[in-house]
Amino acid sequence: MLSLLMLVGFVGCIASVDKTPSIIHDLNELDLSDSATEALAIGASNGTSAFTYVGLGIFTIGAFLFATVSRDSGLKLIACGAISGAVPFVVQSAYFSIIVSGALLLSLLIAIYHLWWKVRQNQNEEEK
Repeated sequence: MLSLLMLVGFVGCIASVDKTPSIIHDLNELDLSDSATEALAIGASNGTSAFTYVGLGIFTIGAFLFATVSRDSGLKLIACGAISGAVPFVVQSAYFSIIVSGALLLSLLIAIYHLWWKVRQNQNEEEK
């Protein structure tokens, strides 16, 4: 399984290396004002492809585990692979701060409810 993951990562590295000469040639033809934004875009696309290949590898290992060994661990790895492949797209989204704020607010509300429930359970046990 590790060799399969390494193979997928190696293929991703080769794919990004093949694009590098054309990217460098394109950067040489750009004005200096556009070079910084272009370099940031290239870095973002390479990071995106790295997350995609890692997510694909984890997803593949999870599918193999789901089919052969354990359904629970396979499903967990499949979910982790899908999430890791989606990370760059979620982070680059315009709604990222709203999503994170909502998740933190929901976590805080769940924690407050859990504390309230624990206090209520303790009071009920003391009354008995």
